[in-house]
Amino acid sequence: MFKKKALVWLSVMLFVCLAAVFAACGTHTYAVTYDKGNAEATGTAPETKNYAAGAQVTVAENTYSLDGYVFDGWKLDGSDEVYQPQSKFTMPSAKVRFVAQWAKGWEGHKLVTVADVLAQIPDEESENIEFKYYIAGTVKSIDNATFGQMTLEDDTGTISVYGTQSADGSLRYDAMEEKPVAGDEVVLFIQTIKNFRGNTKEIVSAWIVHFAKPAAPSFDVNDYAAANIAAARQKAAGDKALVEGIVVRITYANGMKPNGFFLTDNTGSIYVYDSQVAPQVEIGDKVKIAGVRDNWILDDEKSNAAKFGYTGCIQLAEAHLVEKTATNQTADYSWVQNKTVKQIMDTPVSQNITTDIFKVNALVKKSVGTGFTNYYFDDIDGKTGSYAYTQCNGSDYAWLDEFDGKICTVYLTAINAKSSASGCVWRFVPVQVKDEHYTFDPANAAQFALDYYAVGQFEAAYQSDPALEVVTSVSSDLNLFDGAVTLAYASNNTSAVNFADEGGKKVMHTTNTANASATITITATYKSHPAATATVNIAVQQKPQYTSVTVAEAIAATADDEVTVTGIAGPSLVNQVGFYLIDETGAIAIKTAAKETLATISLGDKVTLKGTRKNNTNKGGTQAFLENSTVLLNEYGGHDYSTASFISGKTLAEIVAEATSSEYTAKVYTVQVEIKLVQEYYYSNIYVKDGEEELLLYCSGAKQYSFLSAYSGQTVTVELAICNWNGSYRGAVLSVTPSGGQKIVNRLNYDNQ
Repeated sequence: MFKKKALVWLSVMLFVCLAAVFAACGTHTYAVTYDKGNAEATGTAPETKNYAAGAQVTVAENTYSLDGYVFDGWKLDGSDEVYQPQSKFTMPSAKVRFVAQWAKGWEGHKLVTVADVLAQIPDEESENIEFKYYIAGTVKSIDNATFGQMTLEDDTGTISVYGTQSADGSLRYDAMEEKPVAGDEVVLFIQTIKNFRGNTKEIVSAWIVHFAKPAAPSFDVNDYAAANIAAARQKAAGDKALVEGIVVRITYANGMKPNGFFLTDNTGSIYVYDSQVAPQVEIGDKVKIAGVRDNWILDDEKSNAAKFGYTGCIQLAEAHLVEKTATNQTADYSWVQNKTVKQIMDTPVSQNITTDIFKVNALVKKSVGTGFTNYYFDDIDGKTGSYAYTQCNGSDYAWLDEFDGKICTVYLTAINAKSSASGCVWRFVPVQVKDEHYTFDPANAAQFALDYYAVGQFEAAYQSDPALEVVTSVSSDLNLFDGAVTLAYASNNTSAVNFADEGGKKVMHTTNTANASATITITATYKSHPAATATVNIAVQQKPQYTSVTVAEAIAATADDEVTVTGIAGPSLVNQVGFYLIDETGAIAIKTAAKETLATISLGDKVTLKGTRKNNTNKGGTQAFLENSTVLLNEYGGHDYSTASFISGKTLAEIVAEATSSEYTAKVYTVQVEIKLVQEYYYSNIYVKDGEEELLLYCSGAKQYSFLSAYSGQTVTVELAICNWNGSYRGAVLSVTPSGGQKIVNRLNYDNQ
């Protein structure tokens, strides 16, 4: 009995011990802790919990925050694995530590870097790839102000952004009232990325969700040397100046945001460019400004400006408003010079007159075009002048509307010179305009005719007889005086220069058998008023001899070869500075070295010129032309260009189908087409059409084809070339002949001189 009870007791005890052992094994647990991962992070740590080995652990939610960053998961300490909150994790037989991971962020969105984006774009050409992420960086440059193309930069590299829109994608960059510029810090929401043509990795489309100006540098007024405005203008670029004066005109950026102002004292005027200071001042305020002397030129115009000796807009930048008194004070203009608009326009850009003010009599003209409004200031001949510089589509000059069509007293400044491969042209800002009921003194009519019509007819030198028809009668397009001024010409060396009456016209001839010179005296008479005279010195040079090739040989020349070719200056190029050179063998596009060069040529002149044979390969397209062409000899003559090489019998569809290489951009076709004009508020286009086939003409707007747009909807005969200046094959119309009418030649560049 005892043995039985003892056995039972031992069995019970053994069971209890084994149960205790197993219980002890089952309750052994390991801690899971969470670390904020950055000493600057704030918040309470998620609760530490113990789990048995093999248990399924639900990863905790993040409870930390870190300024400028977003939480990017929990990294398992000692491992590369990152877990997101609420994900599952199998507990090992050891304690576990999760460390918070942080990524740069903006308003709760994770930011990628330029390097991250580049890594996601394939090395070969691709279609658009959806890539919806946020990126922050600095705008290195705005490369196309219409579409908002920009170069974005951060610590990891740079990338091109082809196009940008407003934060909700509803507005294109150019329509945004406020938008980033070079130097601004931006956050973009990326839409798509791609590799363009196998060699350009880019962000195709992005929304500008945020931008800000960089932090302003520290400022100490003692670093700036006090100077009057005339002295400040003479300072070197980079010098710091402290000036005092009266605000006389405010300028505006897109959206009518003040971005600068003109300041005057009793010595001169200067432009202050600063979008932070400009909103703080009003016209008439007396202010003291500290700024850095600067010469401003658009980045993409600098090389052309340097070619013509233009050093840029004289201004003060990086400005600080030191003092301001709202006096509504009238500016002192006693120092201002009286000039004509023509004299300003004729001032070489190497003589930097920017932001200086001149007093002129000018015709104010408002011009409303397709999607734009401009204001012009022309001299009293109604022709010589330029337009007002606007960034607001003319809205900043609406105050000029009351002066439209009137000759007014204008305090005018050239704020800059638009610089292109063809030359530099002054652009104006009217500082003040007064309608003082301008009247012209008829006693000045003779001098007016000399200044605006007579003297400018002549070149300084002639190498061939120009057979130049000279002006003999001048009237006023603006009705400044009644009747006409009579002009007479006399040469002091008729063996070199003489004037002949031919068919009721007065024609100047030169005899170019030997080098000589002559002084031409021009006498202007108007009614009973005293006559006025002017003299012009002309050099007559012996006609040089050049060895030149035909146009066909120029077309066949090897790329980059220098070519000397003779032909007739034919129809104008469009949206390019130049014309088509034509002889019996062919036609080729000529781009002149400068607008001044083109000004020495008239339609129909026989010219020998030298240029470099080029095939434009912009964006994969090809265009045959001669580049930087200079005139060696102009034999004048007013010739009709030959059409012997022009191709007829082709349909428009056949012409378009053939346009696959530069070979076809040096051909001219005669073809019957319909003219199609498309006019919208912000743009206009013009096409030639044959049934379902239509070809867009290359231009900046249909206004450049005004001689053609009059025939919209009509079937006409055109002389048509294929061109490719921007990567797409487009049309170029040399002439139009309406049904039963006379041929009208494209004179665009000749008429714009």
